[in-house]
Amino acid sequence: MVVPAEPPILEPLVTDIRGRLGEDLVGLYLYGSAVTGGFDPGVSDVDLMAVTAREVENLDMAGLEAMHRDLLRHHPDWKDRIDVTYIGRSTLAVFRSNAGRLAVISPGEPFHVVGDVADWLLSWYQVQETGVPLYGQDQAELIPVISGPEFVGAIARHAQTFRNRVYAEPSSGARAYAVLTMCRALRTVLTETHSSKQDAAAWARQRMPEWAWLIDEALRTRLSRGKTGLADEHARAEAERFIELVTDEIRAFRGEAA
Repeated sequence: MVVPAEPPILEPLVTDIRGRLGEDLVGLYLYGSAVTGGFDPGVSDVDLMAVTAREVENLDMAGLEAMHRDLLRHHPDWKDRIDVTYIGRSTLAVFRSNAGRLAVISPGEPFHVVGDVADWLLSWYQVQETGVPLYGQDQAELIPVISGPEFVGAIARHAQTFRNRVYAEPSSGARAYAVLTMCRALRTVLTETHSSKQDAAAWARQRMPEWAWLIDEALRTRLSRGKTGLADEHARAEAERFIELVTDEIRAFRGEAA
C-alpha cells in the first residue's frame, strides 16, 4: 500500500474498522486528498469507503457508532475530519437503482444510516478512479463502471444543491466549503478534469480574477477551520452571489434551463 499523504489517524482507523467488521468487511478503500493531492495536515478530512458482505442495516450499527466515538475520544484532533461510508456489496452492485441504504459518518454529522445511494456516485467514481485498497478485493470487482461523462453530469447536479445549502448552513466554514466546491465543480464541468480544492481555486482565480479575493478568503477560512474569514455581511453576501453565478454558468454550459 502506497499512500502519498498518510494521515496519522489512518492506521488506528483501519485497525478499528477491520476489528469491528471482521468477516463482514469485503473491501476498504482510501480516496480523496490523501491520495490525489492537496491534503492539508490539521485541516483535511480522511475519506474511506467500506464495502460489507451484509447490508448495513444487518450490521452492528451500535457497535460501529461506539467504535467511531471511542476513536475520537483518543484522537480528538480528528473530530469532524473523518468521513467513512459503509455500503453493502449487493447495494453497491445496483446503486443506480437507488435501492438499499448506506451508513456514514462525516464532518459535522454523526454516524447514521441514509438512503438515496445513487446520489453517492461522486464517491464511488473517486474510489473507482483513484482509490487505494487498504484491505480486500480490488474496487473494480465491486463498483459498476462509471464513465467520465456520467461523473461530470453528477457533479453538475450536485453543484445545484449548493445554492440552497449556503442559505441553510450560514457558518463561515460552510460558506468557504461551498465556494471552493463550486470552483472545483466549475472546473470539472468545463474541462472534465477532477482536481483538488487548491488546484481548482488557482484555476478559478485565473479565470475569474474579479473573484480572486473571495476565493483567497475561502482558502484562508478553510485553513482556519472556519474560525476566521468570511465573517462580515459583505463577504457572506458576495459568497452567495458567487455561488449563484457559478451555478448559472454550469447550467448554461450544459444547455439546461434555469
